[in-house]
Amino acid sequence: MPAIGITSTSAYTPPTVVANRDLERTLNTSDEWIRARTGIRTRRWSVDESTSGMAAKAASGALRGGTAPNLIVVATSSPDHIQPPTACLVQRALGLPGVPAFDVGAVCSGFVYALASAAALAAAHPDLAPALVVGSERYSRILDPEDRTATVFFGDGAGAVMLGRVPDGYGVLGTRLTAHGELSDVVGIEAGGTTTPLSPQAIANREHYFHMHGPQVWDYATETLPSLIKEALYATGLDESDVDLVITHQANLRLIEEVLRRCGIAKDRTETTVESFGNTAAASIPITLHQAVERGRLKDGDIVLLAGVGGGMTAGVVVVRWYSA
Repeated sequence: MPAIGITSTSAYTPPTVVANRDLERTLNTSDEWIRARTGIRTRRWSVDESTSGMAAKAASGALRGGTAPNLIVVATSSPDHIQPPTACLVQRALGLPGVPAFDVGAVCSGFVYALASAAALAAAHPDLAPALVVGSERYSRILDPEDRTATVFFGDGAGAVMLGRVPDGYGVLGTRLTAHGELSDVVGIEAGGTTTPLSPQAIANREHYFHMHGPQVWDYATETLPSLIKEALYATGLDESDVDLVITHQANLRLIEEVLRRCGIAKDRTETTVESFGNTAAASIPITLHQAVERGRLKDGDIVLLAGVGGGMTAGVVVVRWYSA
C-alpha cells in the first residue's frame, strides 16, 4: 500500500481571550490556583463562531495551492448539531460537493482516531487521497458556568492537516488505539441524546452540561498513554530514544509532564499550547502540531508521536516519520 503522511497543517483560534483573572469574577477560583494545577494562563472562547465555522477556517489554511481533498473527516465532541454531521457542514463551507465526509467522536482522542482512520482509508483506497482531517471544538457552549472543575480547563479552536502520498518509509508508520467503555461515566454530557432527551428537568439538573471526574481522568491518562506509546513505538521497530517530538493531547500541563516522565522522554522533546489556548479537546493536537511546524521544530525524517486520551475512555497514538516536501 502507498505511504500516507501529513503534507500540510493549519490552525484557527477565535480572537476572544479569556484570562484566568476573568474567571475569578464568576467562579470560586484564582489565577494562582489555575496556573498551579493546570499550567493554563489563558484560553480562547468563541463569541459567535460555530464548531463547523472554525473547522472550515482551519481547513482552508491546510488546502495549500488549492488542492482539494477527496475525503473529509472531522473530529469533534461539540458538534453544531446532533445531526447532520459537522463534516458535511465543513464540506459545504469549503464548496466541495460530493466529497465523502463524516465525523469521528472520541472526545479528546478524536483527532488521533480520525487521523488513523483517514490514513488507513487513504492507503487502502488511493482515490481517497488527499484527505482532510480536522479537529474542531466549541466547549465554551457546553461548560457549566458554575463548575470550576471543568470550566477553567477548556478553550475553543480548530486544527487541520492534509494527508497525502509521501515517499516510502515516510508518513504514518503505525497506530495504536484503545477504549475502555467500563469507564464511560468518567467524562460526558448526560442529556441531549435518546437515553436522556433534553427536558426542563434535565436542564434544571444541569445534565446538559459537560462533566468530568478529574482524578479518574488523570489516572487513566497517566497509566494508559505511556504503555500505548511504547506499544506503538515497538511495533514500528522504534523506542523512546528515537522520538524527536511528542505532541500529546493538551489536557493540562501537569498531566503532559507526568506522561512524559513515565515514558522517559525529556520535556524539551514536546510542544505545548495548553498555556495559551487551554484544553481544546479534539483540536488540541492539530493546533499544537501546527505551532511546532510554524516554529520550525520539525525537519525531514523526524519521528513524531501524536498521542491522545479522552472520554469513553479512549486513547490513541500515531507514529509519523515527518516528510518535508
